[in-house]
Amino acid sequence: MEPRTEPGYEPLLPAEAPPVSAAGPPSMEQHQQRTLWAAGMHLAKLMMGIGILAVPRVFGLLGVGTATIWLIFIAGLTGLSMHSLTKATTRTGLLNYSEVVREQLGVAAQAVLDLAVIANGFGLMVIMLVVAGDILVGDEHSEGLLSPECGDRRTVLAVVVLLLLVPLVSARRTRTTAGASLMGVIAIYIWAGITLALFVVAAYNNQLHRIHWWPHSSTFTRKGFESAVQMVAVLPILIVAYLCQMSLGHTMHDLTYLRERQLDKVSAAALSLSTIAFLIIAVCSCGIFGAKNLHPDILRNFTVKALSPLVWTRLAQASFMLVRLGFLVSLLATFPLQMAPFRDSLFALLFRQQLQGPGLYLVTYLTLVGVYFSAAFITNIWQPLIILGSTAGVLIAFVIPGLLAASLDEALTETAADRRGRGTAGILLAVVGAVIGVAGLVRVIFYKDPISE
Repeated sequence: MEPRTEPGYEPLLPAEAPPVSAAGPPSMEQHQQRTLWAAGMHLAKLMMGIGILAVPRVFGLLGVGTATIWLIFIAGLTGLSMHSLTKATTRTGLLNYSEVVREQLGVAAQAVLDLAVIANGFGLMVIMLVVAGDILVGDEHSEGLLSPECGDRRTVLAVVVLLLLVPLVSARRTRTTAGASLMGVIAIYIWAGITLALFVVAAYNNQLHRIHWWPHSSTFTRKGFESAVQMVAVLPILIVAYLCQMSLGHTMHDLTYLRERQLDKVSAAALSLSTIAFLIIAVCSCGIFGAKNLHPDILRNFTVKALSPLVWTRLAQASFMLVRLGFLVSLLATFPLQMAPFRDSLFALLFRQQLQGPGLYLVTYLTLVGVYFSAAFITNIWQPLIILGSTAGVLIAFVIPGLLAASLDEALTETAADRRGRGTAGILLAVVGAVIGVAGLVRVIFYKDPISE
């Protein structure tokens, strides 16, 4: 049966009854506002995930002006992508991204999306565990939060998986982690506040490094086609930083009614929060540490040794602790938001049914084992992020939402201009996603990595 498209109609989707408190049950409007708020926190936390660590290096390579333009460009396309998914969700009455794709594009497209979500989710969870190890144990470039007496890297990560990640990812629904998402967003903004304060102190003491507004490396300016490829090939990092489309259905699951305007406002708020955080951390890091000195993982720059020339040693130590501990909290908040769509897509691809019962826990714990052992072989997050963004990332974020937008049936409430605009936007998303993906893969296969220069 075709979904109804009469004017003023919006699909009613099943939702759990609002919880009853001692003060009485909340109204439907109150329940809707709470779930919208929780959905916004989930989306913002997903956007401010592991990709944020590499954003400052993008600014260092491209220059603050160029990178800001690209960042706003990707943020705008992400907003367009989210709007396309929201429209497809309300039209079909289906919350699951994979099911929406099957309804509109067919089983083959659904299989491609499921594979992309599986690859993306597993890869990002591995990278998150690698970064957690760097935060707690450190590496050859920086110290960790824990002393050597606490154990080696594998031991510490095993404890993190067993005591922290297992309880977090065992929940079937992501609504139970709304508080964790809020804590993760706050932690990122504490980091941004610390970075801004250090930038102001460095400026006051004339210790700021020169900030380049445009690319100053020959890799991005004087090599013709290679320079063009290299410049476009860093965009997958920004795509990963904003990637949240695969969790739209999970974050909206408790909404009683899906209204496009409400969901667009939630997406816009999450995008705004994320973009502000990216800009503060990236621009200030370029001034504090110098564009050429930025690591692909910016946390490696936040060491006591690097911060001591700017502030008192005690403040440098406090900043070091707060930034790393805060991002660890952020990682823990993001992990279940990555696990939920990963395991649902894996189970749907293999068995074509919803994940439930003992299968939920079997998939979850086997995945954690695989993530734990895979994390032992990753030492640099830049290349994996480029590869993930160029393949699974562009499919999830741009190509498939673009195809959805272009393939939606005509609604009675749409004007001819609206239909043309929707089709044009869909084609734009798909084409831009394909170009970015190809450029990223060409750079990985044929050209030298700019961060090695």
